[in-house]
Amino acid sequence: MAEVGLLAFARTALQVGRAVLPPYRTRFCKRQFTQPQLLAILGLMRYEDWTFREAEVRLREHGELRQALGLESVPDFTTLYRFLQRVDERTLARALDETVHRLHGVGPSGRARARVADDATGLVSGAVSTFFVRRLHDHGQRPLPWRYWLKWIVVVDLDRQCVLAQRA
Repeated sequence: MAEVGLLAFARTALQVGRAVLPPYRTRFCKRQFTQPQLLAILGLMRYEDWTFREAEVRLREHGELRQALGLESVPDFTTLYRFLQRVDERTLARALDETVHRLHGVGPSGRARARVADDATGLVSGAVSTFFVRRLHDHGQRPLPWRYWLKWIVVVDLDRQCVLAQRA
């Protein structure tokens, strides 16, 4: 696991989580997992593109990763999902940004140089088969309505293998 940097990412994400969130949400919570631990797990999920169930399985399999996160037991996938519902999206994005900055440091100019790639996917009206368009037009005897289709844009840091931004 050390060769892909998961342990370093987990330790850094836990440090950032401790700086961003208080240890526990309320004084009445179970105190089985801290908020920074859960935030670090969510960061790992985004970093490695895991589902909630995959995150639970991977944490059960890798004792080193549990140790890096300070976990005595593995949170259930429903615990992770409920925490994701509670945490603010801006807080999560800020924590991930700070984790990436701490992992790879910022240069003397105050900005780190990164190799990024972007990809946009979606449907446009010109990408539809002309046969299909003519067939619909011929059977309906009226012009086709103009529709806007979902467009998804993703920006990825190539060196760190991390999604930097996405927009639908």
